[in-house]
Amino acid sequence: MKKNIAATLMVMTVVLVAGVTAPGAATLEALQQSAYDNRDLVKQYQADLDITREQVKEARGEFLPSLDMGYTLNRLNHDTAVGENRKNDTFTTGASWNVFAGFKDHYTLKAAETLTHASGFLLDSVKQDISLRVALDYLAVYRALENLKVSETEVKLYQDRLKQIRLKVKVGVLKKTDLLKVKVEMDNALQNRRRTEAAVAVSVNRLGFETGTRVERQTLDFSLFDQLPDRGESTAYEKTLLENRSELNALKRSLEASGMQVAASKASLYPRADLKMSYASHTRDDFFGDGFENSDDEVRCQAVISMNLFDGMKKYARTSQARLAQKKIGFEITELEEALKTELKNTLINLDVAFDNLAVAKAGTAEAQENLRVTDLGFGQGLGTSSDVLDAIFNLSRAKFNLISAYTEVFENDFKLKRLVERF
Repeated sequence: MKKNIAATLMVMTVVLVAGVTAPGAATLEALQQSAYDNRDLVKQYQADLDITREQVKEARGEFLPSLDMGYTLNRLNHDTAVGENRKNDTFTTGASWNVFAGFKDHYTLKAAETLTHASGFLLDSVKQDISLRVALDYLAVYRALENLKVSETEVKLYQDRLKQIRLKVKVGVLKKTDLLKVKVEMDNALQNRRRTEAAVAVSVNRLGFETGTRVERQTLDFSLFDQLPDRGESTAYEKTLLENRSELNALKRSLEASGMQVAASKASLYPRADLKMSYASHTRDDFFGDGFENSDDEVRCQAVISMNLFDGMKKYARTSQARLAQKKIGFEITELEEALKTELKNTLINLDVAFDNLAVAKAGTAEAQENLRVTDLGFGQGLGTSSDVLDAIFNLSRAKFNLISAYTEVFENDFKLKRLVERF
């Protein structure tokens, strides 16, 4: 009966704690989303994307007719020989529509639409960069907190041994120098604990900056670090990298757009055809005066075909510039692909080393714990010195720090790998 009651109480406690802490827990995904929502850097790239969308609207305007209206008031010193009065006004309105311009409007629109896609990829890229920085700062908080636990344990170990040695000094088993040695090491451990406490505060502040929010370390959910990430295959990652990387996709879209800009630059080699319709109303006196004489209204319809025969070779220079810009983007794509593939190889190497170091650190920590246990037994039986105890405590703390470092290096390289293949 008592076991059933205890089990029921335990389940109720777990449910209560989960119900209280879960809503306020700050996971890595939630922190990254806060960074997307709050960082001005994201808003800057979002503004660039919005600008390119407006440029698409501008390019579409070339397919629509243009409407104009105007009023001209003339004052001359005398009537002209062609019959224009000294005082006259003209009201005009007209519409013009380009029928053909060497497909410049078509290619310009397609280039603008493609550059909009490129801007979208650049926005994705900066989000991935922010995700990585948030993840690394999130990991830094976890690392600092784990180091703080080790520092606090180290101080506790020195305090316990200090009590034991103080008793042995009183009964004359040990000298006062043994007590002073432990005191010196404990003071050093206290300083290390203060430094780790400061490291926690610094890492929390940095995480707050990256997310653009106020971060409380008590609300951070580190369950992500309960399980190690998986190792991956280099070939699979490389394929994903070349397909997903936003910077590459942005450059590829820019390359497509540059090809369309080359085609648009050739428009001046073709004739241009326009349709125009205009209406003009002329008056021979002040339009705003007491009286005026209205002349015949004029309605004019025009079909205009024009072609430039020579412009100092400027049209050929523009086409050449567009082609060179296209080649330049191609070089950038090749260079970026090679750089990313090299970075991927190095990250996978570092990840393998981190896993290997973690295995060694786990074994070293277990050995250091056993060494402290054996040393304590020998010291209690008078078979060891205070220096042996101090060395054992120091070795155990160092082993634990190495274990934390190795453990977090695995996640650090995994985060970098996720950034490379854009899996955040």
